[in-house]
Amino acid sequence: MNERADTSPTDTEAGNPPLRDLPLRVFHWLTVLAVTAALATGFLAPPWWQTVHVIAGYAIGVLLAFRILWGAFGSRFSRFRSFSLTAVGTVRYLRTVARGQAPAFDGHNPAGTWMIVILLALLAGLLISGLILLGGQEKLGPLAAVVDFQTARRFQDLHEIAAWALLGAVALHLLGVAFETLVRKHPVLMAMVTGMKPGWKRPAPDTDRTWTRRGGALAALTLLVLVGAGSALSALPAKGVVPVRFPDTYKAECTDCHALYHPSLRTAAAWKHVMARLDEHYGEDASLSDAARQAITAFLAANSAETFDTEASWRIGRQDTASLRMTDTGYWKRRHRNIEDAAFTDPAVGSKANCTACHKDAETGLFADSEIHPPERDRK
Repeated sequence: MNERADTSPTDTEAGNPPLRDLPLRVFHWLTVLAVTAALATGFLAPPWWQTVHVIAGYAIGVLLAFRILWGAFGSRFSRFRSFSLTAVGTVRYLRTVARGQAPAFDGHNPAGTWMIVILLALLAGLLISGLILLGGQEKLGPLAAVVDFQTARRFQDLHEIAAWALLGAVALHLLGVAFETLVRKHPVLMAMVTGMKPGWKRPAPDTDRTWTRRGGALAALTLLVLVGAGSALSALPAKGVVPVRFPDTYKAECTDCHALYHPSLRTAAAWKHVMARLDEHYGEDASLSDAARQAITAFLAANSAETFDTEASWRIGRQDTASLRMTDTGYWKRRHRNIEDAAFTDPAVGSKANCTACHKDAETGLFADSEIHPPERDRK
């Protein structure tokens, strides 16, 4: 930790290596930007900002990978072995803070060290749970080929809890920085901007330059491998998603009255029930020839909700209702509860049943958040 008893500021000697190296400072401020974007889009933005949220998550992943490598191969105060995480030392430090006698540290003080570890752990938890959710629910990203919806569903609460915990940790971190800067008059913020603290002089020979060059090369190589592997995995077919070719009969007969519904939006039993009662099709007579009805029924049953592993197939398709309407399922109502009724009577929408008006990927059965385009959004 390099505790210093003399805390009086003096001029930094010319040529003295920085206390916080440039890669560490760049990591810090890029992480601030990425975390701000992730929290803002996760808590405040509408669902169609998902793309920005995902990009921020990927950025956090790259930055975390760099920080772990830099913690092993970076300059002196970037390396994890310089951290003091003993409970006794932390309690002793907090007592000296309470008495107004806490010494200054060249590196991070014990409380600040614990905060760094907590923040990194929360970011890692958010990244892992976010990738699982992205792969299992949205069928996107490097885990889409291996994670099913039910597995991803178990991580949703964990992701939200970690996000709230991160928000709280960030607030504590900012309070700590304010306390150090305004009360104790330690320029910790300056050190993260310029890399220097007044009065600091490296007590050991400068061996970091060779060390950090090696670390930088290793970090660059590792990040290239991670990005390449992630891109390759993202290109694999998503688990439980099968491209569906809509028969001409289905397109011709059913789109006269409503949007082209993906067969995964209902169970096989529900589709058969609907197709067997076309003479009373939601208040209308939609009767077809026996050949057309049988062909459409066979197509719908063969590609029903049970054959897909998408969020829509689980949360809407498998959730039968007395009316058999998709818009009567609990999940549909929760997702659309903040949408005013007037939005559904917009000429560009027409009704609640017109999924394709807002979900541009509705015919794929994915209904990804990033593909939501309400007409009022596109008119802005």
